[in-house]
Amino acid sequence: MIKMRRNGIEIVMFMCLGSLLLLPSCGKRTGVKTWEEAHTEAMKTIATRQQWPDSPEAVCKEFWKARRAMDYKEMESLWPGSGSYNWPEICSDDPDVRYVFGKANETGTGVPYAAEGYFKENGSYNLTMAMGSLQTSRGLRYYIVSGN
Repeated sequence: MIKMRRNGIEIVMFMCLGSLLLLPSCGKRTGVKTWEEAHTEAMKTIATRQQWPDSPEAVCKEFWKARRAMDYKEMESLWPGSGSYNWPEICSDDPDVRYVFGKANETGTGVPYAAEGYFKENGSYNLTMAMGSLQTSRGLRYYIVSGN
């Protein structure tokens, strides 16, 4: 009788322990990347992709081209970490705006840009995309760090 009770307790303890081990995976979001996961994935893409925009300005142009086309996967590659954003929701009310870009600063860490209409009216840029770079076996590659 005591042996049966002991076996029963061991079974319950085993089941409880098993449940505890499963809890972390139950709480994990599915289909949604963390910023770190999205950043790591994008950096691998930047380092290994055969073709990549050759300047900070070209990266920005490609990003806005991808955004207009709702190519979220490409946006996530050009802006590491942004794969954790809900781009379809963010872009759902995007106005039909075309952007113009200036030359990157000397360090390649900032690219001025503006809506085409704003630039025509004011002759200046009112926004800046912050850039980072990664030295790869294919050369220096720029990517977006943040934007307005």
